[in-house]
Amino acid sequence: MKNDQAETAQRRHRRQAIVIVGNGLPAWLTAATLARAVNADDYSISVIGSGQAGDCLAPFIYADSTLPSTDKFPQDAGLEENQIIARTGGSFSHGIALSGWAKPTASYIHPFGSIGAALGPVSFHQLALRLRSAGVPIRMANFSLSALAAQAGRFVAPGSDPNSVLATCQHGLHLDCNLLAGILRSEAETAGVVDIAEKFGHSEQNNDGDLNAVVSADGTRTEGDLFIDCSGTDAVLAQTVSNDDWQDWSSWLPCDRLVSGIINTNQPPLPYSHAEAINAGWIRHLPMQGRTLLNGIYQSDSYTEEQMLNELLQSSGSNELQHIFSGPLRFGRRNDAWQHNCIALGTAASVIDPLAVTNLQLLVSGVHRLLGLLPVDNDLKGVRTEYNRQTALQLDHARDFAIMHYKLNGRHGEPFWDACRSMTLPQALTYKLRLYESRGRIALYDEEPLEETNWLNLFDEHGINPGGYSRIADGFGLQDLQKHLQRVRSVMLDTLQEVPLHENYLAGLDNMFDSS
Repeated sequence: MKNDQAETAQRRHRRQAIVIVGNGLPAWLTAATLARAVNADDYSISVIGSGQAGDCLAPFIYADSTLPSTDKFPQDAGLEENQIIARTGGSFSHGIALSGWAKPTASYIHPFGSIGAALGPVSFHQLALRLRSAGVPIRMANFSLSALAAQAGRFVAPGSDPNSVLATCQHGLHLDCNLLAGILRSEAETAGVVDIAEKFGHSEQNNDGDLNAVVSADGTRTEGDLFIDCSGTDAVLAQTVSNDDWQDWSSWLPCDRLVSGIINTNQPPLPYSHAEAINAGWIRHLPMQGRTLLNGIYQSDSYTEEQMLNELLQSSGSNELQHIFSGPLRFGRRNDAWQHNCIALGTAASVIDPLAVTNLQLLVSGVHRLLGLLPVDNDLKGVRTEYNRQTALQLDHARDFAIMHYKLNGRHGEPFWDACRSMTLPQALTYKLRLYESRGRIALYDEEPLEETNWLNLFDEHGINPGGYSRIADGFGLQDLQKHLQRVRSVMLDTLQEVPLHENYLAGLDNMFDSS
């Protein structure tokens, strides 16, 4: 008995070997974050495949964005966001502008941060619904500091006072994936990560289906306890341990192809991205310093690749497209991102239509979730089940937010968009829509990647008018409500005059950090 206990204790304290397969941002973000979080006496970390050309966040390979997040990115990877914006030529974002979705000629902004301010126990949107019922026209996003800053081209840095109006304004990042990957690679190697710069060859499994080792193309064999697949949509490890367990989302997210390119620009980057709806898909504009990424996301039955390139050229103002990439899209997710002793991260686990929640955002969330559930021994069952539960919920809720844009589109008489409006929604999403239509309330589920404000603004801008409002809003007189809204907007506009233009803030960072 004593020998068994000693053997168990020794096994529990044996150094665990983590093997990451892949290259580019997914692999080095994962490696750098884990290396900073774990004790080097307890874990070793290796990256295999960094010498392999190709995948970064394939198919979104050049640049991507993040939402405001509690996942502590990029601090968990050892970086400060002002520093990486300066070193990668990225930019900040106060929201997403959408044109042509609610109506062909209409535009609106999904602001990051809260909208308005409550009055006593009554939330702002219920106050707005009460005023609307009395015939007062109100656009909720006009009471968002983030939306106002985005439209004014200003950047509002977060304030330290939670009671300040600045605290209502949040931001995300626009990032060059390849430049960021290089920075994270240096951070990871400094933290002790071993870089096996060879192409992936094959993996070895035991009789139980667990992975034992990865063999690189030159024959180097690396044993491991936990394997992380960051190989993109190839999913070279996940496919081995799970075969084809992909949930296809094409019945809800019908775009199946991507054409992307980069244009050089002398214009300062706007502090928001732009999602521009077209006849059978949409174009994503992601502005950075000196360049803008364009993603044409479309249905191949309706457009040829040449037609989509022409759409990108027209949308870019006929600027020259560089670094053109094209390829298929397969929106969906694995049933279980963690199977056996292999975890799929990034686009090895899921590919989402990046209308709001992006593939980079989901990668960051997956790595952060792993930190909280990192196994200390070879008994993986409990942490694996919980990881899969949380991951599946988050991915499905992120998918649902994208779906709702297609479902609520106002582009009538166009076959692609007409078909989108007639789709049958997932059950949880149907409930969310019906609840808002009836009472102006948002059902938020576990692991939602977006806030109540995001859903409220989406429904509001697409013309969903609830059948009622909270009756406790009747406790205030209409004049008092109007004065409250005027005061909220006035404070925001006054504050906005005191914050710098986005371009000036970025210029200050260039002076602060060495961006070479």
